[in-house]
Amino acid sequence: MKLEGKVAIVTAAGRGLGRGIALAIAGEGADVVVNSYRKETTEAVADEIKAMGRRCLAIPADITRPEKILQVVEETINTFGRIDILVNNVGSGSRTPKEPDSGPLGEIAALWDTMYEQNLRATVLMCEAVAPHFIEKGGGKIVNIGSIAGRSNASLIPVLENIAPPSYHSMKAGISSYTQTLAERLGPYNVNVNCVCPGIVYTEPWQRNSKRMVSTISEFKGQDSREWFLGISQGKHPHWFRPTPMKREQTVEDIGRAVVFLISEESQNITGQALNVDGGMIKS
Repeated sequence: MKLEGKVAIVTAAGRGLGRGIALAIAGEGADVVVNSYRKETTEAVADEIKAMGRRCLAIPADITRPEKILQVVEETINTFGRIDILVNNVGSGSRTPKEPDSGPLGEIAALWDTMYEQNLRATVLMCEAVAPHFIEKGGGKIVNIGSIAGRSNASLIPVLENIAPPSYHSMKAGISSYTQTLAERLGPYNVNVNCVCPGIVYTEPWQRNSKRMVSTISEFKGQDSREWFLGISQGKHPHWFRPTPMKREQTVEDIGRAVVFLISEESQNITGQALNVDGGMIKS
């Protein structure tokens, strides 16, 4: 197994992409620290990993809070004695901001602040909390989960603007940029830092998006939401989505396999890269 004897932290791993990544890592022999906001989902994934014969520590916590980030790092070291891998999956495209400030720009400022905290700040702080440990032990692997929404020509897909606000695109672009600068900084200490940018995956957010599209857009009304989603990669909605050359959807397993490659020794000379796992939807 590629990751035998390694200890990995996966944030926001209670469902969807995070769960798929955590299970993929455990499947390759690593012990895993599972973090998620909700206790039920965190412990459920931990139970799955333990059933695979791996050790697992469940830490329910709001990873956007600095004190919780330090808690995750401290509990991991206290339990396993080391950290070898960090996967930052935290993020959300929700348009629901924190309580807006008063004033004409209050709502916009609140939305951008919320997107920053959920999609960029938490990832940066988690990396900064783990980096000293990696430097001290002489190596480590970091993978930040971005999005094709943050890639340079993602704006050519018009529906993304309707589903995720510009602040989400900007924060995901920030993750790719931060990954490059962190890779430069940590490279001399044998730390690889990369980014995986998933395409459109049928997790809960896209399940909701699909239902909304078939219920609110006249040309799609009456369609089955799952079939509508599959039509994205198959090129059935060309005015809304750029079709993928592979003509098939991306799955959580696809993302998990990409992460496993980037945290394994097979990628020891790859760092500072943003890997699109999107069937070819984005060309950069």
